[in-house]
Amino acid sequence: MRNSINDEYTEISILSNIIFDPHFAQLFKLCFGETTKLHPIPYGEYNEDDYKKHLAESDLIIVWLNFEELNPDIWNFFYSRNITKQKAIADIIDSCEKLYNDLLIYSNARILWFSFEDYFLKFPIVSGHHYDALVDKINIDLSGTLKDNVSFINLKQLIAQIGIADAYYSKNKYRWNAPYSKALIEVAVKEIHKQYFIEKGITKKCLVLDCDNVLWGGILSEDGVENIKLGGGGFGRAYQDFQRFVLSIYYHGVILAVCSKNDLSDVMMMFQEHSEMVIKEEHIACFQVNWNNKPDNIRQIAETLNIGLDSIVFVDDSPIEIEAVKAILPEVTTILYKRNAINERFSCFNLKSNTNIADVEKRNEAYRTNQSRETLRSQFRNYDEYLKALDIKIDIHRALPIEYNRISELTQRTNKCTNGTRYTVSDIKERTISEDAILYSVSVSDHFSDLGIVGALEVYADSLTLFSLSCRALGREIESKMLAFIANKHTITNVAFKSTGKNEDVKILLLNAFPSATITF
Repeated sequence: MRNSINDEYTEISILSNIIFDPHFAQLFKLCFGETTKLHPIPYGEYNEDDYKKHLAESDLIIVWLNFEELNPDIWNFFYSRNITKQKAIADIIDSCEKLYNDLLIYSNARILWFSFEDYFLKFPIVSGHHYDALVDKINIDLSGTLKDNVSFINLKQLIAQIGIADAYYSKNKYRWNAPYSKALIEVAVKEIHKQYFIEKGITKKCLVLDCDNVLWGGILSEDGVENIKLGGGGFGRAYQDFQRFVLSIYYHGVILAVCSKNDLSDVMMMFQEHSEMVIKEEHIACFQVNWNNKPDNIRQIAETLNIGLDSIVFVDDSPIEIEAVKAILPEVTTILYKRNAINERFSCFNLKSNTNIADVEKRNEAYRTNQSRETLRSQFRNYDEYLKALDIKIDIHRALPIEYNRISELTQRTNKCTNGTRYTVSDIKERTISEDAILYSVSVSDHFSDLGIVGALEVYADSLTLFSLSCRALGREIESKMLAFIANKHTITNVAFKSTGKNEDVKILLLNAFPSATITF
């Protein structure tokens, strides 16, 4: 089913030397919606004017070159010694690099490039399945050569998901040059859809975890810390493996929180002292551990982290707790924990692989120190005095290329304190080429922690085209200082605004900051 977040008009080109119909277009419409336009482009004809026009207008370009169709005689050439493997690899890399460079000339769109696969080979039937690294070597070289604006999809992994025997359809191969089965095409389209979500930053933000029989085996309040099942072998291994998986999600930018019916002191003892815990206290942004009902506790987590309920995924081993959250908080995505089949259910996360770990740790530290900020706030009756005691430091400067990933992530993930502008890294790179566009990065620190880059601004000529501030930085009057900075340096006659459903307060803020400016919706 199509994600409701992604209902924008989309132009997608697929450049290939094989045929994917009749299934491909139909499956694409199911994933991307009826407004999506899909343009098949034959590999040998992409330089023609009509196809170059499609490439120029595309939001996404898919390159899927079939290795057998590209090099049908390559192995026989090796056996007959007509060509060396080194020469064959160099020729293939050169042809792919030429295609890549042409695409960069014709379009600024993101490119999804399917890696080559060699499971089509029939020779192993008589020679055995010895390892030939030719295709793998080519894929590795390509990933090192084609870097800018390209994401690679591991086609061999997709085939492994459904099995080699089910990945091909020889009847269609010889009839239409369509070698792959409907099953493989369906898996591939789903992967393309996921990669599109990853590029657009459409993902859940927070994973809320139960503890007993989720992070460890057993009931902490009944069994005691000494009898908890958790470790590298036996019954406890599955829980430790799950913790490793969760930790990898954390390192890819997901906020972790705990919601457990337990005594807080017992849970903290597990996190702080149990030698087999992979997830530590510093990885958890918010602990909501008590004997209250879980829907109320999840609401409190959302309020503490200043995120929407629709950004939360909740994991629990109890069907009763899962159904309660479903009924009372339908916006929350729920996952029933099953010890031997859990990781596959996390496809609601669409996470980038190049997340900056330093940014993740700064953000988590900001969330974890919020309790200290609240304690400080309670000591002051006057809010201005509280802000002064926080000792907030704001740095606004022209954005550096090294900051583009973080700024892109910020614009994609922020729904509340934003003018609604969303940028990919490619968008930012394209826009900053213009002398009329000035992109600013906003970093904040206070008495308790360094929050890192929490905001971004862009002025294009006399228009404010980007205003974005992380929710974790709200409540410190940073948004006002950002707008004052722009008003002091630029004459703004136009302000761009697009509703996210949650940013009406920002529209009012922008109108007040630039009363004579025109708001462009």
